Amino acid sequence: MATTRTERRTKIAKARNVLGEVISRSRFAGEVTILVNRRKEAAVIVPFDFYVRACEALGEERQLVETEDDD
Repeated sequence: MATTRTERRTKIAKARNVLGEVISRSRFAGEVTILVNRRKEAAVIVPFDFYVRACEALGEERQLVETEDDD
């Protein structure tokens, strides 16, 4: 049985101003946010577990690249 996810569409500039809120809705409510730039879909913020399952379903391996501010 398929699960229905709540999706929001928002401009990147607006999402940038409330990024913490967008992340919290994704993390705690499972909400998907589609980021739009000049009326075109540019990226999607999804819950981490959804991302992991999507990679597994597609047979894609994940490779972590550490940045200098990772501890």
